[in-house]
Amino acid sequence: MAAIPGHGELPTTVRHHDEALRRFGDRASAYFSGMWDGDPLADAFVADFATIGHGRGMRMLRQACREGVDAVEGAPASLRALFAQLDAVPAWVDLARINRDSRQLARYTRQAGIVLGAASLVSGYANSAASRPLELTGRYVENAGMRTIEVGSWLLAINADHGLERDRPGFELTVRVRIIHALVRRQLLDSPDWDTDAWGVPICQSYLAYTLIEFCLIPLRGMRAIGAPYLPHEVDAYYETWRYVGHLLGIDPSLLPTDEAEQRVLEELYLLTRPPVDDYCISLVAAINDEFLVPEIEELLPRQLYGVAPPVVHGLERIFLGEKIADELQVPTTRATPFIRLLGSLMLVVNLLIDRIPGSLTLRTRLGERYRDQQETRLRTRYSVRHDLVDDSPAGGKPHPARDPG
Repeated sequence: MAAIPGHGELPTTVRHHDEALRRFGDRASAYFSGMWDGDPLADAFVADFATIGHGRGMRMLRQACREGVDAVEGAPASLRALFAQLDAVPAWVDLARINRDSRQLARYTRQAGIVLGAASLVSGYANSAASRPLELTGRYVENAGMRTIEVGSWLLAINADHGLERDRPGFELTVRVRIIHALVRRQLLDSPDWDTDAWGVPICQSYLAYTLIEFCLIPLRGMRAIGAPYLPHEVDAYYETWRYVGHLLGIDPSLLPTDEAEQRVLEELYLLTRPPVDDYCISLVAAINDEFLVPEIEELLPRQLYGVAPPVVHGLERIFLGEKIADELQVPTTRATPFIRLLGSLMLVVNLLIDRIPGSLTLRTRLGERYRDQQETRLRTRYSVRHDLVDDSPAGGKPHPARDPG
């Protein structure tokens, strides 16, 4: 077993580490080292909850997001250190350009919702170590729809007009996601169920960095596959957005991909070395399909065609994931796959032509925003979701470490 300077051996579930080092060199070394690292700033603040209390700590966090850390009475040094990093906007961030070049993304709201569930979330389930925190916090197989809506709420806030600016909800929700990660990490490191030798640190830097692939590279590729291509300046803004989101989430600069090329390298490294799929990974995919994706496709069809929904979902997943990972996750094969590919190719041509019609982008964006708002209301009603993130969800079922135990 290979050793990492300062950390000892690699987690035992890592595969093909020698090949990864040969192919990716220092990048692989940083990636393997990151499996032993959490988020020092967020972890230090969460450790102070033992003194200040969970509820008070989260209230301090929200106030610091909305009013600045100097407005927080009795703010611990850990909170001040966290916001010193959050408030130091890197020189490479251009929020004005991101906002300008992202304002028409909503024209593909329908397609983006499909890609979120069938590509972004499902791709993250093909790793037993990265999925283990979902299993051990215990609410995701039974509440696949709720988790999808929670993630969707975060993404909507990020992509809203000026969403990542300092005083906007996208900034606050991203910071809260970071603290949720730290709360889960702390609980699992204290749990006898967490096997550090096998899995490394919970929500480690390496797998956290890969979440940018799940929410940037993979959805961009998926949108194009189903015929909903963004324009070049929108794609550039997408990568800039997620680079900044990664910074706000506390991803170390040595692992934070700066552009599409670096995201592709990180994806290759992750896929080469990821731990094998296990039964829980398979159950996660089955749950999101049965509880959310299939019903949502049915929502688009007349009742007489409901039987088409499962093969459509499975075909989409096979296109988004690739045959190998889809087989591992036991996504059924379907004769719908080639037809979906063909339809995607046709819609790609159609949408590229429509984008060139004067005024079409503005009109389609307005329609997409209207549909987005209607869907948000419908989904929250259907799945009885009245919160944004898990830290604000009502108690019930197995307690989640992000919720106030008081």
